[in-house]
Amino acid sequence: MYDQIARFYDLTHASLTADLPFVLQLASESDGPILELGCGSGRLLLPLAKAGNTVTGLDVSPVMLDRARERVGQEATAVQQRITLFQADMTHFALPGSPTFGLVVIPYNTLLHLDIAQALATLRHVRGCLAENGRLFIDLANPVDIANTPEDALLSLENVLTDPETGELIVHLASNQLDTAEQTLQITWIYDVSAPDGGPVYRTVAHGTYHYRYPHQLELLLQEAGFKLLSLWGDYDQSPYDEESDRLLILAEKK
Repeated sequence: MYDQIARFYDLTHASLTADLPFVLQLASESDGPILELGCGSGRLLLPLAKAGNTVTGLDVSPVMLDRARERVGQEATAVQQRITLFQADMTHFALPGSPTFGLVVIPYNTLLHLDIAQALATLRHVRGCLAENGRLFIDLANPVDIANTPEDALLSLENVLTDPETGELIVHLASNQLDTAEQTLQITWIYDVSAPDGGPVYRTVAHGTYHYRYPHQLELLLQEAGFKLLSLWGDYDQSPYDEESDRLLILAEKK
């Protein structure tokens, strides 16, 4: 999916910065290098490296990783040397030399792409590469918000953007279909691109599935993978989670 929409990702996520100070704080409190699963084009990876952290980024999308490499290549040599990128599936990855990490980050909504079996496999792999005092941070949308998605499957306007490099106009639309029994949200993203001087519109359509889980389900999943829940927050200010929270943030360690 992300291979299809890679060129739009940074444009549509340009305003997503609220998580960055919090992740940088977690990194400063951690002992050892950092692993980011689902690093994409480097939205978190680069600020972490610029702050002096050694960071390994893993992503399944070669196109997103190409964008990350391009961005990394524009940084100072010292920053580049702190970053290692791998293309792999987070459910069954193996890193050369079997390194251990002080912090593993599964960033903004990434875990939602995985079903139960995939999420469990990922968490077990994470446990195997965490240092003894290492921690796992997972950042998710509030499942209550997802469960309240209107079940009309209608197209809605998400964004109207201009690509600063090409001047193209990008109209971003989305359609959602909720299945509360399966706890899934089927999402269709549509990107209509037109040249600045008019002409034909080129459409890109991508489909994805979000698997949302409530806190008690996530805690059971963590326990099954060998983790102990440390904290459950509702936002980056570390306020307690409740049904009205903006986010569902999890910090865990090995049992």
